[in-house]
Amino acid sequence: MILDISDQSFRAIFQNKDLYLPIRWDGKDFYHSVEVLFKTYLDAVQNEVMNENAEEHAMDFWSTYELRSRREYLRKIRRFCRMILSAIREYLNGFPAKAYTHFSGLMEKMMETPFQVYNKTAYELFENHTDAYRQDPLDLFRVALVPDAILYDRARVFHTPYSLRAKISTNRFSIAGFPSLYLGTSLPLCCEELGYPQTTMQALAARFKIEREYAICEREIEVIELGIKPQDFFLEENPWDSGSTRSRSTRLGASDEKRGRYLLWYPLIAACSFIRADKRDPFAAEYIVPQLLMQWIRTKIEKNVRQKNEKLVGIRYFSCASLRASEMGFNYVFPASGKQISPDIPFCPVLNKAFVLTKPKYLRDYESIAACEDALRNDYDLKHVD
Repeated sequence: MILDISDQSFRAIFQNKDLYLPIRWDGKDFYHSVEVLFKTYLDAVQNEVMNENAEEHAMDFWSTYELRSRREYLRKIRRFCRMILSAIREYLNGFPAKAYTHFSGLMEKMMETPFQVYNKTAYELFENHTDAYRQDPLDLFRVALVPDAILYDRARVFHTPYSLRAKISTNRFSIAGFPSLYLGTSLPLCCEELGYPQTTMQALAARFKIEREYAICEREIEVIELGIKPQDFFLEENPWDSGSTRSRSTRLGASDEKRGRYLLWYPLIAACSFIRADKRDPFAAEYIVPQLLMQWIRTKIEKNVRQKNEKLVGIRYFSCASLRASEMGFNYVFPASGKQISPDIPFCPVLNKAFVLTKPKYLRDYESIAACEDALRNDYDLKHVD
């Protein structure tokens, strides 16, 4: 059940900027911070959803039906918030398995009314691969920091090899030791995430394209949308376009139903969008929910494989490195399959088939990050990793 929410009602709910994303917190009690956020949100939703004065028309069948629908809608949002908090509590109490049980139940309910899922598999026919890559509007970038300035091939900017698991630290949507492919829609965003050029290390950059032909990728590619902030609904731009960055300005057209779906998904998006208080800490409470989400996605992928319905599922989200970074574009993350074909092949075969990329270029060979990005956008020598 989804209630249509008008633009006026939606704006009233999010007039409190404490609900804007990403969220900077005090770094003390994560559970309490999420609990306070959810209370603020639920109070705002209740005040707006239940302000139709339907009680005055209780004798009218349709008014009574609408009132009941609104109450059920509000109960659903409250239930989602409770399930997220239960997962966080169990995890912080040292029971990650119990946390996942709560979270898995949450996702099964939420996916009954998905907010937005993009299918990245193309069914159009092009004359050749080059034409397909030129016409695909979605450019993705990746930056890798290296200690030297030697000639590297494409493999150096792909995901961390299985053989180097010990080098993989915990990330927002992936646990320590498990490789995932993180990409951004702009080169400045990727640099901001890594702290370049403040670092003394060299930076390699490459442009990625999704392999949209099923015959080559051998599976459909889907992306779950977590990249829309509540304040995006009020901007003169279009974050709904799966190929857009936040610098492109067109009128955002969100339907009443889309706003209603967003209200159901806001608690999950918010719980994934806390700015990390201190990156020097070995444990990041801010990553509990996004890592549980990725675990659920990987479990879903494995289930699909057993049912002969193979898919690659990723997430689109806004950067939580800083408030500034959150406005610089979108991030994408795709998990590795975890199945290494042989010790001689260090990369995920699924991701390798799903992406083509340019040869990496050194950022310091260009006058600016923007100049390097332009060079990458005009480089059509896109291939899979050898």
